[in-house]
Amino acid sequence: MLTRIMTGSLKRRTLLLPAGDVRPTREMVRKAMFDVLAGVFDGITVLDLFAGSGALGLEALSAGCRAVTFVEKQPMCCRVIRENARRLQVESQCRIVSGDAVRVMADLSRQRETFGVVFADPPYAGDEAKKCLLALGACDIVSAPGLVVLEHHKSVALAPRCGSLILWQTKHYGDTNVSFYIYDAGQKTSPEEEIGEHA
Repeated sequence: MLTRIMTGSLKRRTLLLPAGDVRPTREMVRKAMFDVLAGVFDGITVLDLFAGSGALGLEALSAGCRAVTFVEKQPMCCRVIRENARRLQVESQCRIVSGDAVRVMADLSRQRETFGVVFADPPYAGDEAKKCLLALGACDIVSAPGLVVLEHHKSVALAPRCGSLILWQTKHYGDTNVSFYIYDAGQKTSPEEEIGEHA
């Protein structure tokens, strides 16, 4: 299966998709997300959590970001990301980390790494989106004035604030919601309290 880059310098270039039980972000949703984010990628670094095929991070490279760290625990998906980066000739701008996204976030925070935009597309089942937001709110991996872009099922209501993350807007695309959070270090709250209020 294939998908396409929807914006930027690599527009219309094709990407491989992993086989099996993987839910890639639809082209229409990805295009809409990047329309919202137009102009924010110049020169920044990006973190792509639950990366799957790497489409979001590679779209960010096409839109002008400097480098992307992809986090994905499935070896097959890591191989697909590596091959997509090779096909697009952007390997030098890509780092692939194999592991659980929440644990990797904690490691990156301890290493004092920060990113201008963080994409997160956790599994729709259960409370994965809420757990992901809690983990993002508990660690300092977003650099001001950064953004977190969290994709989740429309039935999941996320907290309007978590740690230093403040909900800016939520876009609706069929069964998919995309919540955009702004990082504001001056508005830090307790992530546990914010998530608990919206459990």
